[in-house]
Amino acid sequence: MDRDPVRRLLGRAVFERGRWSLDPARRHLGVRPLRWKGPHAPEPGDFVVAEVGADGEARLIEVLGAEDRPQWDVPAILSQFRIRSHFGPSVEAEAAAFGEPGAHERRGRLDLRDQLVVTIDPADARDHDDALSVRRAAEDRLEVGIHIADVSWYVRPESALDAEARTRGTSVYLPGAVVPMLPERLSADLCSLRDGVDRLALSVLVTLDPSGALHDYRFAATVIRSRASLSYEQVQAALDGVAPLADGLQEPIEILARLARALRRRRHAVGALAIESPEIKAVVDETGETIAMSRRTALESHQLIEEFMLLANRCVGEAGDVRGAGVLYRVHEPPTRQRIEDLDAMLKALSLPRLARLDQPHRALQGLLAVSLEPAKRRLVHRLALRALPRAVYLHKDLGHFGLATREYCHFTSPIRRYPDLHNHRRVREWVHGQKDGAWDSHANHLLADACTAREQEAAEAEREATKVKGLRLMAGRLGERLSGSISGLTPRGFFVELDEPPVDGFVRIGHYEDDRFELDASGVRLVGRRTRKRYQLGDPIAVVVARVDVPAREMDLATVPTTMRRTGRVPRRQGWR
Repeated sequence: MDRDPVRRLLGRAVFERGRWSLDPARRHLGVRPLRWKGPHAPEPGDFVVAEVGADGEARLIEVLGAEDRPQWDVPAILSQFRIRSHFGPSVEAEAAAFGEPGAHERRGRLDLRDQLVVTIDPADARDHDDALSVRRAAEDRLEVGIHIADVSWYVRPESALDAEARTRGTSVYLPGAVVPMLPERLSADLCSLRDGVDRLALSVLVTLDPSGALHDYRFAATVIRSRASLSYEQVQAALDGVAPLADGLQEPIEILARLARALRRRRHAVGALAIESPEIKAVVDETGETIAMSRRTALESHQLIEEFMLLANRCVGEAGDVRGAGVLYRVHEPPTRQRIEDLDAMLKALSLPRLARLDQPHRALQGLLAVSLEPAKRRLVHRLALRALPRAVYLHKDLGHFGLATREYCHFTSPIRRYPDLHNHRRVREWVHGQKDGAWDSHANHLLADACTAREQEAAEAEREATKVKGLRLMAGRLGERLSGSISGLTPRGFFVELDEPPVDGFVRIGHYEDDRFELDASGVRLVGRRTRKRYQLGDPIAVVVARVDVPAREMDLATVPTTMRRTGRVPRRQGWR
């Protein structure tokens, strides 16, 4: 939904009979007159961004260029979702005024520079906002330091930096590009826990026993110096014994991994869900051209970091609840009874494992997700379970987190890229220094939570759209190819197919390729031909042909493999194929 009466559209500039018009990428929106002022005239056929008011006239605001230039994909997405990509002079000036932390910045902080601290991130990460350390605190106790970049030291309330970060709400990660919440002087430098340099942090120091039981925690303003910036792949190779880490890093990483496994077992024992939702990544070159599409593989090294970040978030949330502080909570409400019943009905119709106890959704979903299935069916079960759950949101009060089976949960560990984390850092700073600020207004926090949720959802939509565009660009060169996939969604007009390789989604307009009329059955999990009784069912494997790719319209049409093609190997000429 638009935030104001003006609608922003992406489309093609068309010049015919002495008049300019906008042909929207979403064709159903209709062609309309195109106007502009100033020198930024498009070339015929260029893709442009225009704003359309109540009068229906399109007013040009940005020229993106021709559709065959993939370097325009990111600017097009940023314009489509109104994402701010540049920082104003006052914001840049505030960021530039900060220097490397010295004696003044270190004063009053717990000095942990002698401890072995490491960061573990994706190999291409530009910002490192969390780090870990571990040391023996007693014979059967270990102290783990969860060190988070102290962004709140630099970004003060009422500053230009704070106003900009609050407006953006989150960093946006697009294929080959990052739109940071904070200027790079902070996000990629002073607030990034790079190895070999002093960095300011807010640390959660937790005391655990080998079984993962939490015995104590405390917060501290610290100064740290990371010994190494490790990638997930490096840590995984070390844990697998393929490439052990040097410089005394192997043992602490193994200790952290054992503790993370214990923490994970404890979370699952109380009902936390382990839903697998493989992220699709687009790999692009420096010109924006798509090199590959891949599913991110879940590694134990990912889980290692995840467990300690979850633990730190729970500690901050619990402390916020005890203090009655103005924390923004991360809330995930339970699914309704109707959603659980609908999920069970779909599982039954698909002859998949059922939910054991509908009156105990935590245990029922846990049992379902733990069933051993072949990869395609497992992906389908996890996708259906995820669709049955509501979205997690930010809220000014604690309503619990269903997916994690916990209460008093908040976001704290990514203040470089999420504003709620920065807000909660300020609460922790108050606890450490015994100070208060003006952020205790419940109504103001309610409005802030809503705004942060909206920005997060917009960023997620932009990221999905950008990944989709890059996938379509890859498929544009594969017209006529026969590929395999599985049916991932159904509508009365046809069905969506998720290709096996590359993992890109397309749509089969079933009426173009079958001499029959198909209807959704009562369960909503299959299309059935009225005459032939032929069925297309959710999750079914299917062979398809790439029939049409329209990058600006964000569409790929797939065709079922016809009999003539099975016999001759040629793609027949028929309606809807281009």
